Amino acid sequence: MNMKIEGYPVYYYEEVTSTMDLAKNLVKEGREGIIVAEVQTEGRGRYGRKWLSPRGGLYFSFVLKKSKITDFLSEIICLCLIETMKNFGVENCKIKFPNDIIVKGKKICGVLIEKVESFYITGIGINVKKSKELEENFYICMEDITGKKSEVKDILTIFLKEFRRIKDLAEKDIEYVVKNWSENLVK
Repeated sequence: MNMKIEGYPVYYYEEVTSTMDLAKNLVKEGREGIIVAEVQTEGRGRYGRKWLSPRGGLYFSFVLKKSKITDFLSEIICLCLIETMKNFGVENCKIKFPNDIIVKGKKICGVLIEKVESFYITGIGINVKKSKELEENFYICMEDITGKKSEVKDILTIFLKEFRRIKDLAEKDIEYVVKNWSENLVK
């Protein structure tokens, strides 16, 4: 299923090795877009660490051309994730520098950013639904906190609305965005 959300082309896959791998094809074609997978068999985080990607989570890679805001992409993405979580009733999220979103001391979202040519690929994993695999590895998911089921498409849509809003704000006042990011860091 392919569609556009907030003006970005979105490509859905049932299972992939990593959305980051497929996102590189968009870069080769010189296109922005989003690769979403229900399952990643080789999801990864920083330093090649494994990112657990069981069915029920939201795993996607966001391909963006270099622009004046991409120097602050990590800050913008982390703030978007915090705001997205709030939209679904997950409060008190914090940024564990440089790229994890935690709540109640456990990881709920992770971010990986790679520069490829004149593009940035941002890999994002959000723990949405309960799974034995997540519990065994001391992660937390949205369902644990809210007691409600959330649809990954709805989460992606809200994330992209927040991205558009915070990106526009960053283009006007990057200092405000960086200050907000700093205030959300784990101290």
